[in-house]
Amino acid sequence: MSDRTTTSPRTGALPSGAISVEDAPVNRLVVLVAIGAFGGIFVDGYILGVIGGAVGPAGEELGLSALDQGLIAASALIGIFVSGMFFGRIADRFGRKRVFFWNLVGFVVVSLAQLFVVGTWDLVALRLLLGLLIGVEYAVGTALLAEFTPRLKRSVFLGSIAPFWFVGFIAAFVVAHFWPADQWRLLLATSAVPAFITLLIRFAIPESPRWLQSRGRDAEAQEIVTRHFGEQYALPEVVGGTDEETSLRSFFRDNDWRRVLYSGLFWFCQVGPLFAIFTFIGPVLDSLGLGGGFSADLVMNGLQLAGAAVGLWLLWALPRRTFVISTFAVITALLLYLGLWPDQPLMLTLVVFGAFVLIITASNSIQYVYPPEMFPTRYRSTGVGFAAAISRVGAASATYLFPFTLETMGVTTTLLIAAVFPAVGLAASFLWAPETKFASLDGD
Repeated sequence: MSDRTTTSPRTGALPSGAISVEDAPVNRLVVLVAIGAFGGIFVDGYILGVIGGAVGPAGEELGLSALDQGLIAASALIGIFVSGMFFGRIADRFGRKRVFFWNLVGFVVVSLAQLFVVGTWDLVALRLLLGLLIGVEYAVGTALLAEFTPRLKRSVFLGSIAPFWFVGFIAAFVVAHFWPADQWRLLLATSAVPAFITLLIRFAIPESPRWLQSRGRDAEAQEIVTRHFGEQYALPEVVGGTDEETSLRSFFRDNDWRRVLYSGLFWFCQVGPLFAIFTFIGPVLDSLGLGGGFSADLVMNGLQLAGAAVGLWLLWALPRRTFVISTFAVITALLLYLGLWPDQPLMLTLVVFGAFVLIITASNSIQYVYPPEMFPTRYRSTGVGFAAAISRVGAASATYLFPFTLETMGVTTTLLIAAVFPAVGLAASFLWAPETKFASLDGD
């Protein structure tokens, strides 16, 4: 079902003769906010990807066990859980711009601090701090971009976040391949470079008019809309009015529990197998008989980029419910096939695993679109942060245990365990997945 056949819901009232800013054309400010958000997500992907190239050399130097390496790989994901759960609402309370800027300062500082790692636990601590910052980035970056982007362009702009995440993830892989193994500390610290560049871009981004409006600061909100979009545009009235309270208690009170739970659960079920398999892609390919090494990894990374492009097209072409249900069904089937029929011809294994890489990457494109559409402005960062936090329970647990299960149970059993994630996501999507495409962000 195409975007063009979907009807848009009712929005709040507008001043007489005004046009909703949700129907404004894409302009310089929207592009600038998008670049600022894409840069942040590139840094996130880079930070989460670069550990895959550093954990091996670090393990040899520091004498790490398989579980130690899993903990280091998962520590940033644990940090995302903590920050998403508790710090997403900071941006709902104090504003998007302030958090959007200072979060990148934190990326630069903590990235450089990895130069001074001397043992397992200080590396875990620094990766945990980076995870805290990434969790805030998920909550604020997607919310801010959603609030500046015209309604009919939201799928394209928010959906484009995922390809930039994969570009960052793959860039880290390429850099790590050519980096001297004994310089793994410096490798980890290279994330400071894209973080600093993105920080410079964010200087020019104003506060979100929608956030100002949600705090009762209508005059300031309209001034930003007039300056950047034109006098003919205005913000639609927030249906239900504004409210100063943005506590976690009010968040859970004012939002349907099924939507809150599903916003994190579908994300949880997508990223669990993704992070586990791609963090340890070399051993997985070896175990499947596909051969590791740079060439095989590069092919897999190429499939990830292709999958991100496919995901962007699917966001345009499909309703949100159809997207999540269909991709969960395909991923479940592919993982079950790989786990239940291990003695298939090598070429067939390659085709099936390649299809898995393509589809699971495509499915991740909706993670940066769906949660921001599920919550009203005054709870948007809190909701997205909470969803990101829940998702990282799956990612962290799967990544932590993956090298252990791969070593003790083998690849086929490990892939069968991984199939549980999308199977649960499929069932939850049938029950609770809302349809939010083309919805006004604060419509009733």
